[in-house]
Amino acid sequence: MRKLRITAELTPAEEGGYVVYCPELDVTTEGETVEEALEMLKDAASGYIEVVGLENIPRLAEGREVRELELVVNG
Repeated sequence: MRKLRITAELTPAEEGGYVVYCPELDVTTEGETVEEALEMLKDAASGYIEVVGLENIPRLAEGREVRELELVVNG
């Protein structure tokens, strides 16, 4: 068993609730609350990894380093 870190990008949905996206897996789901959306993402991510196989997801390769950068743009 292995622990993985994935990104959860939350966006308020127009009709209420939240849409949550995981860029490492290209998986999107939603929930009525932040907590529900995150749980839905965990379930969706686990199911996706079971079907595709961890070895077939290059964005989750060991040793990968991810950093957030801040940009200043005109606009």
